[in-house]
Parts: sequence; structure tokens; C-alpha cells
Amino acid sequence: MVTGRVAKVLVATQSEAVYEILKARRDVSYEIALYTGTIEALLPNVQLVVIDYEDIVEYPLKEADLRQALFAARVRECSSQDFVTDPDRYLGGLTTREPFGGMYELPDNYCVAFVSYSGGTGRTTVALDTAFHYAAVMKAYREKHKDEIGLEAQSAGENQALVVEMTYGVSSLTSMTGLEMPSLYQLATQPDAVAHTYKGVTLIPMDYENVRMLSAELLQGYLQKRLKEHSLTVVDCLWPHGLTSALEDQVNLWLVVASSRKDTIVNARKLYEELHERFRESHVGLLLNQTGNGAAEADLGDLKWDIKLSRVARADDYRGPLGYEVLSRIFSPVWEDYDKSGKPQRKARS
Repeated sequence: MVTGRVAKVLVATQSEAVYEILKARRDVSYEIALYTGTIEALLPNVQLVVIDYEDIVEYPLKEADLRQALFAARVRECSSQDFVTDPDRYLGGLTTREPFGGMYELPDNYCVAFVSYSGGTGRTTVALDTAFHYAAVMKAYREKHKDEIGLEAQSAGENQALVVEMTYGVSSLTSMTGLEMPSLYQLATQPDAVAHTYKGVTLIPMDYENVRMLSAELLQGYLQKRLKEHSLTVVDCLWPHGLTSALEDQVNLWLVVASSRKDTIVNARKLYEELHERFRESHVGLLLNQTGNGAAEADLGDLKWDIKLSRVARADDYRGPLGYEVLSRIFSPVWEDYDKSGKPQRKARS
């Protein structure tokens, strides 16, 4: 698996070496601009600006105004010399601002957070089904291509999915899986503690009353290390949560989850607006779970749902129907190259 998220780069330099590097990469699209006004206008559409200030034309903005605009947009920037020296340093962590479509290679690391204001939306079930389905598909893919991948790569990728819980009170992750496993506090503070693995997925349940006593630096360091060890991290998140700052910089996509109940849809609208304002540089999407109830469809409102999941009988069997729908949308169109099993069969509705 390679890092290949389609990134958008703005080139504000006359360096030919930069152009040659970008032309050779499949995971990048780029635009060229030297006028300060054009550069400012393009900032919302890019994730990286390669800029040499001596090459730009100060019209209509002054250089100082452009620097302020770059800072306000929270877009990464570098000089042509730095970029040419190590392009992967600047391109490796970028993702397209469009959260669905245009993914032509699976990323080395990706983090999706399923988030809602309250329970009752099926958030934890969707999160688990997504992680289990990802692990199952990637295991099948490694088996099929074991001669090409090699033993070392197979061993390194055995536990590629991670689920992190960010909730309060009793752990839903523990109660829904029925597993006894070390909590986040134990894992972050005890060097010998090992996270539980189930169906190829590493599970980190929350014990908020203990974890909230830890320093932000300790918790952030532990979680970031775990995220780097897995190609997919799924966060089951109740919002707001006092500990999300430990990993929110690593989240590529926030999926606000609602069910067909009207109250969850009203809350989803509010939360979507809040997250969209807070994470301007990140992705925020809407996921509607448990659709298919005709009586409730009229109450769905005018929200544009990025993902709609049909009602599934015994979704807690984790057979993959929900995960298939989520992953095929997030990693479209490349997911089809990995998930050759086709859409998992749903059990008949009860």
C-alpha cells in the first residue's frame, strides 16, 4: 500500500524542478499562479503552496497581505528548494478536500471519526462494522497477493485497523463486543499493557474517569503512535468530548451520524455546522443510518447526506454491509480494487 491520496498543490514559483516532480506523480493535481490576488483566491482549494516570494507579482495584494492570507487559511507552505529536496515530506500527509471520490490509491494512514451529539444513532455499530470489514478485506487481499507482497509486508499488515473510543460513562465498545480488554488509561500508562485484538482489529475502549487525569501530552503521544501503526483508524466519538484534542489533528474525515429519528437529524445539522466551522481544513460529512422506514423518510429534511445506510437486521453480527457502504464511498474508486467480494449479503429484515 502506498501513500496516494489525491492532493491539490498551488505552485507559486518559477522553479522548473517543482513542475517536473509534480508532473511525474499520480497522487497530485496542481495549479500555477504568480499574482498575489490569484494565489489568495485559490487557497481554499489546495492543501500545499510551493512558493518563492521573490517570484510572485504583488498585484493586487502586497506580500505581507498574502502571507497573512496563507496563515489564516492554515495551508501548508514551503519554498521550491525545500520541496525539491524532499517532496514526500510535504506531499505525504495531504488529502483532497473532497471527502468522497478521487481516491486512486489507498493511503498508508487514514482516520475517520463517527461522531454525534448523543447515543441512539447506531454510531458504535457502524464504526465497528467499518473496522472489521476493512480488516477482513485487507486480509483477503494480502492472501491473494502474498507472492507479490512478501512475508515481511504481510506480517506488518496483520492488524491494520484500529478503533478508538471517545465517549463518557460505560464503554460501548466493551459492552457491544462482550470482550474484556485493557482500557485507554492502562494502555497509555502501563508499558507492558497490550491492546486487545479481535478479528484483526485493535480495540482501545475509553475509561474517561481515569483517562481525564492524564496529561494531554502523554495521551496525545500514545494515540499518535498507535494511529501510525495502523492504516485505518476508526474513532467512535461523542461530541463534545474533553479528550478529542489528543487526536483531532489526525482525523481526515468527520462523519456526523444520524438515524431516521427526527431529533437525531436536527442534532446532526447543528453538529455538522459546528464541525465545519471548527475544522475548516478537514473533511466533514453526513451519514444517515437505519434508513428504509417509509414513515420516517418524510422527516429527513433537506440535508445532503453523503452516505445513506439501509436498516440491517442484526447489524451487530458485523458481517460487513455497513462497512462496505462506508469504505466504498470514502475510498472511491480504489476500494473496488481491494474489495472483490462484492456487496456483502444483508440478512432479511425482521
